[in-house]
Amino acid sequence: MDSRDLPPLRSLPRVFLSVDPEVVEIELPKEEIRKLHDVLRLRAGAPIGIVPGDGTLWRCEFRGKSAIRQAIEPLPTEPTLKVTLAQAMPKAEKLEEVIRMGTEIGVAHFLIFDSDRTVVKWDEKKKADRLIRLQSIVRESAEQSFRAVLPTIAFADGLKSVLEGDAVFVLSETEGVPKTLAHRLEGDVTLVIGPEGGWSPREVDVIGNRAVTLGPRVLRVDTAAAAACAIALLR
Repeated sequence: MDSRDLPPLRSLPRVFLSVDPEVVEIELPKEEIRKLHDVLRLRAGAPIGIVPGDGTLWRCEFRGKSAIRQAIEPLPTEPTLKVTLAQAMPKAEKLEEVIRMGTEIGVAHFLIFDSDRTVVKWDEKKKADRLIRLQSIVRESAEQSFRAVLPTIAFADGLKSVLEGDAVFVLSETEGVPKTLAHRLEGDVTLVIGPEGGWSPREVDVIGNRAVTLGPRVLRVDTAAAAACAIALLR
């Protein structure tokens, strides 16, 4: 087929799937078959894209239960800078929105942790169950937003562990924070967002000179996360 006849990469229904680079016919998982056939109404012969998570996209032909590789193309849609978003646990629906928007904007890693004013408390079983849900949101958002790599999600032990390392900036609404986020950014960063109730006095002391602000207005958790990630990645 002439390359001029190929559909644009952006128009292809996309599936994140770990694949053997030597394989030509890729067996599709049942959930992906269901999505392509029942939700997207694709028929055998339709063009689709397989995204193996290595920075490429495989042009394929959908065969109902499998996909036939036709070409491999680079997928240069990932940011050159790596942003880790560390989110103090908000309400469940807020967390899902933070993960969804962060994935679309280009976050590489998500860390979730309890803070002093965290209201929602999850035991280990709940964390495991919710992690499955959050990974599903990451996958769906990454496919929709044309990502080449799936962001990772993990639970951190607390604020102290999140603050370890270089280039960690904490969004704070404390009066008198001298620096805005945009003035502090160089290279890869970790952005830390507090819970709905804000940081406790103890946490403010621990944060110290890592505190930055997005400006004079008070933002909701999900708004602050999205705005901070956009500022960090659109440099």
